Amino acid sequence: MANERTGKPGWDSAPKVRSDAKLKGLPEEDQETLWLLMHPTDGTDGRNVEEMLVHIQEEHGFTVSVSTFYEWLSYYRQQQRMAKAAERALQAKLQLAADPSITPEDLERVAQTIFTAEMLEAGDVKGYVALAKVGLARKSLEHDARRIALLEAKAKRLDELEAKAREIKSGGGLSPETLEVIEKQLKLL
Repeated sequence: MANERTGKPGWDSAPKVRSDAKLKGLPEEDQETLWLLMHPTDGTDGRNVEEMLVHIQEEHGFTVSVSTFYEWLSYYRQQQRMAKAAERALQAKLQLAADPSITPEDLERVAQTIFTAEMLEAGDVKGYVALAKVGLARKSLEHDARRIALLEAKAKRLDELEAKAREIKSGGGLSPETLEVIEKQLKLL
């Protein structure tokens, strides 16, 4: 359902932040700084929770409890995941829009890739296993369909050969020994 004010779908809008939520109310740059202090990208060890609480008090002039800080960490991680998923979806949309020959199977493959990446990034093992099972089941069905098509083609060829053998037999064109060899060969198919 679209938001009346923004026109965006409900799943695409950011959750409302309470006015008394001090950490969530910080500017995005400050929240990103807090995140990077705990999760540096240069391979160094990040700060621990106690150091972060001191940093918040010194840099922003307010205190928060450990539980509030962990709640903010969860919130910010979710915001990052949503932003990355939106970016992936936008990239997929742009790629798909550029190619008018996209099939429903192509769309399914792209969606599977995006969801799998999301599950891996989130550390959602159960979700990843469920997606993997769906993928394996789909491959198994495709394999079975190919096997059935091959068996049907083989049966059609066998019917053609049997019809040809009956035609030859009724016309008297082959000796009984040759016919016996042909029938044995047909049984091998």
